[in-house]
Amino acid sequence: MRVPEIWPSSRPPRANPETAGRQLLADRALAAGIDLGLCYVLLVAPISYVVLSGVPVLDPHGPIAVALSLGVLVPVNLTYAFVFEWRYSRTPGKVARSLMVTTAEGEPCTLRASAVRNLLRYVDGLGVPPLLYAVGVLAAAVSPSGQRVGDRVADTVVVRSGRLNRPVADDTGGTARDEADPVGENDSGAERRERHSGG
Repeated sequence: MRVPEIWPSSRPPRANPETAGRQLLADRALAAGIDLGLCYVLLVAPISYVVLSGVPVLDPHGPIAVALSLGVLVPVNLTYAFVFEWRYSRTPGKVARSLMVTTAEGEPCTLRASAVRNLLRYVDGLGVPPLLYAVGVLAAAVSPSGQRVGDRVADTVVVRSGRLNRPVADDTGGTARDEADPVGENDSGAERRERHSGG
């Protein structure tokens, strides 16, 4: 089984603007879950453990330490999403679910758009447990293009990214690049190394 590559490349794949809509809500939720997990496991938990280990009155594994680390998770996750969406138009979670953020015109996400849509996650995240994020889900569910409050204010949409459907042999016997994936965004690392080495 191949482990999916989830680190976004500096050159985003072609966006499919016609795919924006409510039908992506489940994939968006899965992408958000992947990103939250990555943030917690790779950033928040290790840093919290190191910091809280230096505080003798707190057990780094205790409930107060866990609550503090979860409280830190929200701003860390917003910063993580802001940087990835500004630089790459997608987070690792969105890469895993073949999603990307674009402007309403289909252009890559800008610094301003990423900042606005991620700051407004605080508004989208409003709700009553267990219905956290109720405002964002409701806004996206009633929007034909699946825009939550942050997307509407930032003028962004989440769309399906272009994918390599099936490689087709070209005239030389090699593999032709699919038009939706002209740079091989969805190739495995071995396929990219082979292509770059001339083999």
